[in-house]
Amino acid sequence: MNGMPDNLSPQWQAEVKEALSRLHRERVSRPGRRAAVLCLFTMIENRPSILFTKRSEKVGTHKGQVSFPGGMEDAEDRDATATALREFEEELGIPQGDVTVLGVFHDAIAITGVPVTPVIGYLESCPPLQALNVSEDEIEAVFALSLEEFTQQDKNSVYYYKTRNMNIPVFNAGPWPVWGLTAYIVNRIFQVLQWADLAPETSS
Repeated sequence: MNGMPDNLSPQWQAEVKEALSRLHRERVSRPGRRAAVLCLFTMIENRPSILFTKRSEKVGTHKGQVSFPGGMEDAEDRDATATALREFEEELGIPQGDVTVLGVFHDAIAITGVPVTPVIGYLESCPPLQALNVSEDEIEAVFALSLEEFTQQDKNSVYYYKTRNMNIPVFNAGPWPVWGLTAYIVNRIFQVLQWADLAPETSS
């Protein structure tokens, strides 16, 4: 793909779909339940952006942390995409049918050991975030970061060293920092789509 997009046009959607269809997905196979999250691209204030949620203090795990919409699979979910879309609608109150699914990304592992499958989607018309009918038991707030804000590394990102000789960015442009697994997934998506490498691997 040709650098960071300045819009989310049908051509951009087709290019992302094509890139994800060619992806040799890294899959995590572990016993027990799995989780899925929705990395949702949409236009906010005429800027290509990604939606995030701040989890409430009432949830069982990851209290108060920033994450993508998503959660644990249910027995009725046919696949990770179904899980991600169901959780998205339950948490944010936006009909899952409004989401265009662009593809499924590499699996990751949460700090709890749960395998997580990121699903990448596009929402053509996003309601005002402050007007969303969120699940207050699960979600404290919803916010967005524009793609441009992710790459303003000098003032909006810091790095910390993690195991496996890997740097993980912490994005500070929003009201709460995006870090940990969520930031790791964002950076990998940027790498695969050839937009930027915000935390290159290091051997030091």
